[in-house]
Amino acid sequence: MVGRWNVLMLTLHVARTTQLHVGARCVSRTTNPACSGSMVTEVSSTQSANSAVEPCGKWELDFYSKPVQGADGKKLWELLVTDSSGSFFHAEAVPSNCVNSRELRKRVQRLIDDAEVKPQAIRFFRSQMKNMITIALSELDGVRCTPSRVTYRLYEWMRRREEEVYPEMPGYKRPRPEAPAVKLPVKLPDQLRGEQYAFVTLPFGEFLDGGGITTENIGFGSLCPLPQAPSPDVMVPGLVIFSKRAAAIAAWLAGTDLAFAKAVLESRELLIEVGLDTQYLLARIRSAEQQLEAQLFEEGKVGTRGLHFLSVQASADADQPDGFWLMQDFEVSR
Repeated sequence: MVGRWNVLMLTLHVARTTQLHVGARCVSRTTNPACSGSMVTEVSSTQSANSAVEPCGKWELDFYSKPVQGADGKKLWELLVTDSSGSFFHAEAVPSNCVNSRELRKRVQRLIDDAEVKPQAIRFFRSQMKNMITIALSELDGVRCTPSRVTYRLYEWMRRREEEVYPEMPGYKRPRPEAPAVKLPVKLPDQLRGEQYAFVTLPFGEFLDGGGITTENIGFGSLCPLPQAPSPDVMVPGLVIFSKRAAAIAAWLAGTDLAFAKAVLESRELLIEVGLDTQYLLARIRSAEQQLEAQLFEEGKVGTRGLHFLSVQASADADQPDGFWLMQDFEVSR
């Protein structure tokens, strides 16, 4: 795999404490008598247009208000559910007086009862709704509820709805950008720091069918769904960690629910984002050259709708990585 890489101003840094810290059906249901309101609950369940997409047991869920105001002056609430393979997309408007854990559980249970493949896990990313969603899903039989930002399929669907669906609805009001939450990164344990790292790029075509990167050669890693790209020649930015302990580092990362990596130019830090709201400090950006490379890394993500990768391997000559994660940073793409 290394032979395919185009090195972007490749810089290696020996690890020291001062350097590396490493077909659709739509139905309408009248409101539940217990949830009276002027809004009718519209349910749209859409199957993937690609018949080759197999349903899977990993679902992704969001339950939150949308930038649409009804005639009663109240915001539209929606339940959005899909699976990681994108085999179905379920959008359900919910009256504001039905926004509680009991009603949410009823709606999710109905989806499960009708599902061809029952979910084993349901992920949700919205920290503001953590308590309600956790309570609602905790009593579902055989389903693990996981707060996680590894909800790439859901993010991409939400982005399309924000661009194409909500602006066409009566009562739409353009939302104000949300200020990012202030977080303090956690320092990586010493044994999980690499000895060297490098910014690199790979052609988008390497991730398409027939490309050189598949689930067979990524070690502990994973590949997120691919967003649309202008052409297979578009370069996807990435970060490589080189270490003699590559296998151990990759195994640890595999257990962290790795969501994306980012360079924060203002604080001169290279971070990895995991779980619902955890940051790890991977490296400090020290020199002007490193600052430029980090800037190019972030600019590259803008051109790929946030698509980027992280690879962990023993050396640049390794036959394949011990762990390779293709991820999407939706803080960039939205």
